[in-house]
Parts: sequence; C-alpha cells; structure tokens
Amino acid sequence: MRRIVLASSTALALSFAGCATTYDEKLGSTLTTTASETEASQAATLVAEGDALWAERATEAKLKEALAKWEAAIKLAPTAELATKLARGHYLLGDAHYALADNVEARDAEYQLGLDWANEALKISAPEYAAAKAAGKPHVEAIKLAPKEAVPAMYWYATNLGKWAAGKGIVTRLKYKDDLFATMTHVKALDEAFFYGAAWRYFGSYEAVASGIAGGSLEKSRENFEKAIAIAPAYLGTKVLYADLYCTKMVKDEAEGKAKFKRLLEEVIAADPAADADIAPENQLEQLKAKKLLGRIDELF
Repeated sequence: MRRIVLASSTALALSFAGCATTYDEKLGSTLTTTASETEASQAATLVAEGDALWAERATEAKLKEALAKWEAAIKLAPTAELATKLARGHYLLGDAHYALADNVEARDAEYQLGLDWANEALKISAPEYAAAKAAGKPHVEAIKLAPKEAVPAMYWYATNLGKWAAGKGIVTRLKYKDDLFATMTHVKALDEAFFYGAAWRYFGSYEAVASGIAGGSLEKSRENFEKAIAIAPAYLGTKVLYADLYCTKMVKDEAEGKAKFKRLLEEVIAADPAADADIAPENQLEQLKAKKLLGRIDELF
C-alpha cells in the first residue's frame, strides 16, 4: 500500500524520506533547554489557550489551533508534558480527522509529527533511556530504563510509530515490531490501565494484525480487547479496533465474525459519547469511524 508523507507545517518536523531508520536520533537540538521568566509566562499563557481549544478537538480547526498554541509554547519552555500533548494531538488529527476524510498523505504526516514529539517527551522524561540510546544500546533494551513518569511519552511513541510504520508497508512494520512490542510491554508493566487500558488495547490489535503472518493469536487478541473494555468500557475506540482488526480476521467463522463486527459497531454508535467527559471528543470521532466502518460490512465480509 502506497503512503506519501507531506512536508510538515512545523519547523521541528523531521524528514522521513526512505526508511527513516534514524527517526529517533535527530530531534531535540532545535529546542531551548532553559526559559526566562518572561518566556515561561508567555508559554503558560499559550498552553492555557491551547488547553481551552483542545476541549473542542472534535472540530478539526479547533484542534489545529490548539496544536499551534502548544507548538509556540514549547519553543519557549519545553516540558515532557507539553511534548506529550503534542504527540497525542497530532495523532488525533491524523488518526481521526484526516483518516475519516480519507486523506492518507496528511494522516501519515501527522503520525510522523506525533512520533517526533513523543521522542522529545521521552528524552525529557526518561533521560537514562535517552543516554542509553545515545550510547548505542538497542531500543528494546534501553526502553526498560524509562520510569513510570515516562509512560505517556512511551505510549504515544508506540502509537504513532505503529501507525506510521503500517503506512510504510510490511517491511517497515516488521522492522519496528520488536521496538513497539518492548515499549508497550514496559507500559503495561508500569501502568496497565493507562489511557483507558491502552496496553491491553494495543496487544489486542497486535495479536490480530500478526495472526497468520508473525505468530499472532486471534484468541489472545480477543482476550486483550475484552480486558481493555473491562478496564474502560466508556472508551469507544477499543470496540472500533476490536471490530476492525479482530472480527475481520475470523475467517474460519465468517458469519460469527460479521455478527460480532455489526454488534460492536452498533454499540459504539448507540453509546453516550459523554459517558466519560474527558474523552467525549474522541468518542464522538470514534462514532464517526464506526458508522463509516459499518457501511463497509458487505465489502469486508
């Protein structure tokens, strides 16, 4: 499947032409490491303005405005928390707004930006990891040095990298498979409930995608998705992924897979997106994904 990455709108974007084997080695030198009192005050104002806009992130224009505010703030006073917000925000812009519009080029560019910012967050929140990587230690070993405080950075690193790699094709996906697995294994060990059962949701997706080609298991996929739903039933994205990745792989029992696919997506569409106010915008976007996916049921089964 062909993926073309657009040029970034921010000066901190990296060039990912080719295989991008050093995507996590180049970011960081463009940010200042200290902030004056005036810069810190300006940054705090920009962050607050961005946070207010973030509350309306279900609207594409508001999300872009929030990201612009945060990007201006982080140039003045960089923090791991703000870099993580940017990693999450760029992911949402790509995976929801651009994906729903079938804008593949823009979607993949956002994953790239999300990965850039997650790397920056990791460098700040996990200095021992950063030092180990700089010394040449493989990611699968270095990531074990990241503390619990770095869980958000690790999660958005893995999420953006996974989607970015998938857009590059099977060779790139397999290249980073071990890095992703090690990162999310560490996230799960440190905080299995983080971001609405994110690690369990990731492994549900991983096992489904890997089934039949890289030792994955549909049974393990189902168990992981069910665990994520049990941890955070109000997070609708889990059921959308469950339907999309697991149900469509149930080739030995296609009728059951189709029925489960339909049931999960109808549950998402019928749900109250504001059951958890903190993720109401994400849930609204997941409902749009569910409607779009349900419309393809006869194509997928």
